[in-house]
Amino acid sequence: MITKEEFKSRRTKVLDYLKETGGRAVFKSGQLKNFSNDVHYPFRVDSNFYYLTGFTEPNAICVLDPQADNPYSLYVEPYDPKHELWDGYREGLEGAKENFNADASYDIHDYKEIQDAKELEELVHSMRSIKSKAETEVMRKSAAIAVQAHRVAAELITPGIYEYEVEAALYQVFRSQGASGCAYPAIVASGINACTLHYIENKKKIDKNDLILIDAGCEYQYYASDITRVHHASGKMSQAQQDIYDLVIAAQQAAIATIKPGASFQESHDAACNVIAEGLVDLGYMKDKNDPEELKQFYMHGTGHSLGMDVHDVGVDKKTTKYVVGMVTTVEPGIYIKSKKIGVRIEDDVVVTPKGSECLTEGLEK
Repeated sequence: MITKEEFKSRRTKVLDYLKETGGRAVFKSGQLKNFSNDVHYPFRVDSNFYYLTGFTEPNAICVLDPQADNPYSLYVEPYDPKHELWDGYREGLEGAKENFNADASYDIHDYKEIQDAKELEELVHSMRSIKSKAETEVMRKSAAIAVQAHRVAAELITPGIYEYEVEAALYQVFRSQGASGCAYPAIVASGINACTLHYIENKKKIDKNDLILIDAGCEYQYYASDITRVHHASGKMSQAQQDIYDLVIAAQQAAIATIKPGASFQESHDAACNVIAEGLVDLGYMKDKNDPEELKQFYMHGTGHSLGMDVHDVGVDKKTTKYVVGMVTTVEPGIYIKSKKIGVRIEDDVVVTPKGSECLTEGLEK
């Protein structure tokens, strides 16, 4: 759990910044969105707002103003017995102060737009990019749930079932283990579907010769996990499939080996690219290991991305950012050969430590 004290320390950093630069800042929780008549999509609070407040209700606003008598104000929906009957509990004005440490709380309907509010997205994003010990432990739990879901899904795979049956198994484990659900729509891509990077239809019947790429993670207490594994429908890969699988594993190992404080996201990507390019030349798929355009025909995405409250988390430029202790990144090289219906990506979640890195998802077999 992220404690009230940790949320307060985050607000204090923002307030200290505002003391130096002047002004005040506003953060909004977000609004309910319509799914169909009289039905809303499930609400998910804005990540920046939650990061600073811990408050999860829609239609709420946080105002941080170091010059005000009440530096931290929350504008929220008031308690309403009718709303509680139909849609559930609200914290109301009293709960905003008592449970979320607001210095003052007000009815959201009395809020007047602040025209001179500072845009502090870059500051908050930089704070979010480095995880505290508590955040890392929450992410460790998110990873553990996702690992369990992948194991259950792998046991289910057999020729003749449909991709959506595997998808359903993933979601069942997520919810049964206390996650709020998926961190992103799960990818269960068999055969040629694995060559579509963000394939989410999950409706094909699995053939006995198919590789099945499963890219799925859960959200636990607003923190994401993100794992990809590849299985064979019948349990034994062809030589061509095995060659590509082994090459991706080698590329991932090379990338993870670069992760340490002071190294860069780009170094990790370059390490994976070098292994893949050399391997594809040896296997006869590429002619020139030094030709990045030729490589992009088989490996067209980055080797990883920051992970946190958002599955593609904020505060990191993959071209320039250097690793800092507490950063969490995915490591996910892949190779895609559409003509052979081979798509392989292997992905793990890695936290930067003082001596190098720790893989949060290493318990899941490859």
